[in-house]
Amino acid sequence: MKHFKVLSLLAIFLCVSVCLAQNDPSEIEHTIDSKIFGKERKVRVFLPTRYQRDSISKFAVAYVLDAQHQIFWDIIKGNSSYMVGNYSVMPMIVVGVVSDNRGSEFNPSSTKLQEHIRDEIFPLIEANYRVDDFRAIVGHSWGGAFVGNTLFSDKRDMFDAYIGISPSFGNKDNIVEKHADSLLKLKTDFGKFLYLSHGDVGRRELEFSGYVNNIDSLLKTYPNKTLAWQPRYIKDVGHWQIVGPSYCDGLLRMSRNYFADQKVIQDMVKTSKENLKSRIDAFNTDKENTFGYVHKPSASYLNFVANDFKSLEDYKTAMELYQMALELNPESIRICGSLSETYDKMGDIPNAKKTFLKTKALLIAQKDDLNTNYYNNMMEWVDEKLHSYK
Repeated sequence: MKHFKVLSLLAIFLCVSVCLAQNDPSEIEHTIDSKIFGKERKVRVFLPTRYQRDSISKFAVAYVLDAQHQIFWDIIKGNSSYMVGNYSVMPMIVVGVVSDNRGSEFNPSSTKLQEHIRDEIFPLIEANYRVDDFRAIVGHSWGGAFVGNTLFSDKRDMFDAYIGISPSFGNKDNIVEKHADSLLKLKTDFGKFLYLSHGDVGRRELEFSGYVNNIDSLLKTYPNKTLAWQPRYIKDVGHWQIVGPSYCDGLLRMSRNYFADQKVIQDMVKTSKENLKSRIDAFNTDKENTFGYVHKPSASYLNFVANDFKSLEDYKTAMELYQMALELNPESIRICGSLSETYDKMGDIPNAKKTFLKTKALLIAQKDDLNTNYYNNMMEWVDEKLHSYK
């Protein structure tokens, strides 16, 4: 992703005002004095709880069109908060793009909104929030035309992932499909993720399913490994009901393309007994080489997944994941204690004793920073386990 010069960022700072939405620290509204549109434009930002609790990590960004509709925006916020909060998707914040005239702004013949996002919104977000280089764009209905038109154009590097929910490519010239056909014929190196969904209830879904199927046909005719293609048919829903399930499903499948999450790890375990760390490393390398981005599991996430495997009594997998987590965070009492318990359940007493002793040393070293009850309970448990090995 291209970064903008300091002077450009300073200019953005000077023409932007910020306010908290109803004193809610999770939602912030910005006003941009847009030179591209020649008037003020609103931008809404949603920060999940994980962002507010973590003051160090950088987050991906999902840019969502149509944030001017409050009910739609509430759906986006609620689902984003839930999925990021329970480790379902990689950490991300959400930026709501507010449109004044969605018909003209989303029209494939116009480039104003693309320029506004690229030149005015991107610098604003990068200057004010802890974000990494990953950007996704989400559009519903006519917003799907913007999604498809941006991907299948010379501006496709604006985003890494493209999610079109019941996309309306409706245009008498079939611009989106024509551009897709041209680029796929040329075996273009996209390095992108594309998700398009459709339902089967009502006139719109009957029409819009055709656009999704046409893109699917093109990709079958011109297979392209650099475009991670995810068409989704969601049964028994219409144009308005499809938003919630598609948004969640789209984010989940997008995230899984760049992130070895619990499902990816579970599949690795099912298909091979090879060293799990080497397989996750290979996954990360492949995604980095193909798509230019990968989200590597954090120590807390690996611990979260390991706990599940331990509950399922798959102690070997749990042990491998705890060891990977400790490599990332060697001072974690919780992870070290969980690994100790796993060795104990496996009957590996020498390693269990060794890691319980390490857990005890970590407890003593961090005593002043720990809750008294937690410290006393953990120390009592560790001492009981060590005593049992004598």
